[in-house]
Amino acid sequence: MVPDMESSLDPSEHRRTLEVAEAAPYVGMPPSPWWVPPAFGGWFAAYLGSFAFWRESEILFILAMVVLTGGVGAFLGWYSRRHGALPVPGRGNPPPEIRGEYRRYAVGVLVIVGAVAAVWWWAGLLVACLAAFVLVTAGLSLYQVRYERAAATVRERLA
Repeated sequence: MVPDMESSLDPSEHRRTLEVAEAAPYVGMPPSPWWVPPAFGGWFAAYLGSFAFWRESEILFILAMVVLTGGVGAFLGWYSRRHGALPVPGRGNPPPEIRGEYRRYAVGVLVIVGAVAAVWWWAGLLVACLAAFVLVTAGLSLYQVRYERAAATVRERLA
């Protein structure tokens, strides 16, 4: 006779356990520090600003790109170690609430890119850098608030 180790043959319990485990990487992360949105806003403004070197000095442009790429790589490495495995949009099976936030984020990125490009076209690089800082910081801040709200909804639903 095989002992019953408190397992159930009820498929709905197994499905629920699977849903909770599947949602865990998306809803178990602590919130990002307050400084992450302005840091990314600053990074994008600096990235855009490095194009001022494009025609003046190719070596300065390349150096700026290498430094900025290294900086964001170091940040993402630290962030991954802090949180463990990070969910990646487009991979895995996020809960519907999170999937909706991913879609809104993608649309927001396209809107911000379009707005910054338009500002650069009409007002110049310096104003575009300022716009990039403000829009990226605000957009990422809004995304973080909305993502946490969606994660709380998932946690409630699966509790």
